[in-house]
Amino acid sequence: MGFHLRFIVMRCINTSRRSSAAFAAAGLLLGTSFAAAPAFADPKEVGVWYDDTGKGAVKIEICTPTTLCAKIYWLKEPMADNGKPKIDRFNPEPAMRNRPICGLPIMGDLVKVDSGFDNGWVYDPKEGKSYSVALDLVDQDTLKVTGYKGMRFLGKSFIWTRAPADLPSCDKDQASLPGAVPAPVPAVRKKQATAASATTKKAKNDVGASKLGAADVAKSSHKKKSEKATAATQQPPVASN
Repeated sequence: MGFHLRFIVMRCINTSRRSSAAFAAAGLLLGTSFAAAPAFADPKEVGVWYDDTGKGAVKIEICTPTTLCAKIYWLKEPMADNGKPKIDRFNPEPAMRNRPICGLPIMGDLVKVDSGFDNGWVYDPKEGKSYSVALDLVDQDTLKVTGYKGMRFLGKSFIWTRAPADLPSCDKDQASLPGAVPAPVPAVRKKQATAASATTKKAKNDVGASKLGAADVAKSSHKKKSEKATAATQQPPVASN
């Protein structure tokens, strides 16, 4: 009887020790698992991409926890023909036509789907039109952008290429909104304007001098005529005795 009681007590102690060890190991494993879990990485679509023309670059970024958006980040030719920053002049809303192209939002509401991102919108400032848009990552440095109306398979796709990390933003060189500050005049145009101004001023001076000379001649002629008339009417002196 004493032997059996002792055996039961020892067995309970061993079971308790094994359970404590098991719980400790489980806690260690769980802790290690949580510590090793990496933070959620940004989607590979995020970054700066050259468009299909190579004349502009778009920055795709996370706008909300579930959506992507994009804006114009770089322009090969940021200035218009008038020497001022390009603006959204084809926008169907007249009140928005003074928005600068640099930094212009052109994508939004893109949500994650199985093959990439879809169900967003894209705005084309060259036409002032908007479309639905989908993004598909071909590889690390290649992105397929599909714009469509209604059915995606009827849309048109373009290939964008990832831009280098040191590509400068046009925001740094962006001047004020058109009309706020006069655009600088190129040096050649300044020289031409100065020369034209000098020529105009000289011409005005010459014209003034000509008018002044003509007035002097007319005045002199009138004076001579007056002197002749006076001499003709004046009585000759009478000789005195």
